[in-house]
Amino acid sequence: MTIQRRRLLESTNASPLKDDNLNLTINQKTSVVDTPHDNLHYVFETGRFHLLSFDLRRSVQELLDVLCSKVNGAGCSKSCPTLFLAECVLVYMSPEASCQLIKGLSVNFPRASFLHYEQVNMSDSFGSIMIKNFRARSCELPGLNACHSLATQEERFFKAGWKKAKGWTINQVYKMLPSSTRYRVEHLELLDDLEVTMQLFDHYCILLATNDEIICPDEQLKESLATIE
Repeated sequence: MTIQRRRLLESTNASPLKDDNLNLTINQKTSVVDTPHDNLHYVFETGRFHLLSFDLRRSVQELLDVLCSKVNGAGCSKSCPTLFLAECVLVYMSPEASCQLIKGLSVNFPRASFLHYEQVNMSDSFGSIMIKNFRARSCELPGLNACHSLATQEERFFKAGWKKAKGWTINQVYKMLPSSTRYRVEHLELLDDLEVTMQLFDHYCILLATNDEIICPDEQLKESLATIE
């Protein structure tokens, strides 16, 4: 998928949205955008693939305009089955901003699912060490309040209106993989300290929230993991 996206981007000219005033410099297939961050809306479009820049702390209506506009955005349909993916995104937002986002997506996409990867169990001693390491790198995590446990991760989605939310630590996800796959992975990635790795895996989670369980049931996710080779 990454290779495919790279090929698409390298073969496609970037096009700013109508209302943007951007100064672009193209240098060896790299775009440098010189514009204030708050006003940045930028689109790579290839017909089937759209790459949009957007500050998720802005209003949900602005995001919907970018996602669903057939003129200035990707032309997404709110009625279609939709999967939102977030990899360590919400933790970098304030609780108010992340709640606004996931509530807005739940309200506007009735057939959506949200697959979410983020820190968890951050209130124990190992989690405290992780937080200190982040702060030592000048990396603040304003959304940590939702990362105390799997229960708090799930609760934020229920409060935002999602009908079902289920989370698993990475250790739990890893154990769903076939033993043959785990054996292969463990011999590809030789680990110096397995105990520390397992502790780290207990402090990251995957959560699946959905408004329509028929479209993306968590049991189907487990079955898919069990067949990975």
